[in-house]
Amino acid sequence: MNEIYKKINERTGGKYEKLRFPRVAFEGGSAVVTVACKPDDVAFANANKLELLELLRTECAFHTPIKITVDGATPTVSSLRTAVVKFTEKFAYVSSVIHTIAAQTEPQLVVSIKMHKAMYELAQNDYIPRLEEFLKNSYADEVRLDVTAVEYAQSGSNYAASASSGGKSEYAITDVKPVLGSLAPATAKSVSSIIANEYNVVVCGVFAMPTEFTSKGGRKYERFLLYDGETSLQCRFSPSGGVSLADPTLLNKTVCVLGNAEYDAYRNEASVSVRELSVCNADGLCPIAPVPAPAEYDRVKPQPYNEYVQSSMFDGGFELPPALKGDFVVFDFETTGLSVLYDRPTELGAVKISDGKITDTFSTLIDPRRPIPEEVSVKTGITDDMVKGQPLFEDVLPDFYKFSYGCSFVCHNISFDFPFLLKGGNRCNLAFGDRRTYDTMAIAPLALAGIQKLSLDKVLEGLGLVNDNAHRAVTDAAATAKAFIAMHRILADKKRGDK
Repeated sequence: MNEIYKKINERTGGKYEKLRFPRVAFEGGSAVVTVACKPDDVAFANANKLELLELLRTECAFHTPIKITVDGATPTVSSLRTAVVKFTEKFAYVSSVIHTIAAQTEPQLVVSIKMHKAMYELAQNDYIPRLEEFLKNSYADEVRLDVTAVEYAQSGSNYAASASSGGKSEYAITDVKPVLGSLAPATAKSVSSIIANEYNVVVCGVFAMPTEFTSKGGRKYERFLLYDGETSLQCRFSPSGGVSLADPTLLNKTVCVLGNAEYDAYRNEASVSVRELSVCNADGLCPIAPVPAPAEYDRVKPQPYNEYVQSSMFDGGFELPPALKGDFVVFDFETTGLSVLYDRPTELGAVKISDGKITDTFSTLIDPRRPIPEEVSVKTGITDDMVKGQPLFEDVLPDFYKFSYGCSFVCHNISFDFPFLLKGGNRCNLAFGDRRTYDTMAIAPLALAGIQKLSLDKVLEGLGLVNDNAHRAVTDAAATAKAFIAMHRILADKKRGDK
């Protein structure tokens, strides 16, 4: 209707420049055109309906009767934000910024959006000017659009600012306590600023996900994450001389590391090979403190785990290995793609293990507020229709926080799943970065001698287990839990045999 609006004003010498034609809907065999205006101009719009109808019939190619409805309502914060969200959903490559969209109506109409600087560069020639045109032609009052490019995609008002780098590319470092080496920098780069290969770079972030690995050749190494609230940086360390960084005392602390950075432009992902690490304070970066679990479940309630076969690998008198004592939550995400920066979860599934036995399940579809690529739907079986109207990620995270409270985390390829949980949790002020983490992909070479491929299917095959519904979150989580239990039994048997 934008071009129709321009032509009508050209023909009438600007007589209707105070009116807008934001939308047209086809109802009951008629094209119903909405005319938007300020409250003071409602009478003018109604008095000129006949002329407007004639102009619309002349300029529009509708083969149905045309009706006009006049809307003189003042936009509210909610209606303005909803309109911009719906418009943004049409642009798949920027739809991940939906959670950053905010609106205000006083003292003037303003829409503000924050997006990653790389996305911003693309949007300047497409999404942003088209959104400006949409706002201009949808509202009689001027709507100011404020789009800010940041180092990472900041979130909306519920975001925990204390865990955010605030878009900084560098921090001032104080109170340094070396853990590995003698690193004591005055400044360090932020996680989100690592966008190229660099040697001897010093990076600062919050420490999470320390996990021990063994390569197929038997070499030991460790992985952990540094994160700043939105962006995660994969780190790798090769222990030597008895020094290890898979240390639970470092969890959720601010640290700086020295190492060589590698940037994978195809995956839009950076990693650092770490040589030195120090605990520190960084100006503007502070981990989120753990909070008590909610008293009740709200959107997603756990269900008992019922399976007659393989529900416990230690029934029948087997001794429970020390590694399995306690509570673990095994979780898995299905997502719209592989990028934690741009993609969103479509399903979260989890099971709880208590002292070697699977006891409960947690499962929900999630509305990602963006289209699911066809190739992803083919793989997972999750379609746009299935997730439409399902709870948002932010809605289910408090329930998952309660479900997993006090538990260690287990995943298969945790480096993929855990950053989605960290990012979502920080937006909701829920600390998931203080948990011990385990990866069945890291345990498999120890338990299954000679295994060549470490996919979940291959690990299960090596254990004589079956996943009947692969690539759905809760069944993948249950299969991973069984593998976790079975492999620890194998390792315990090997240890007893070595004595």
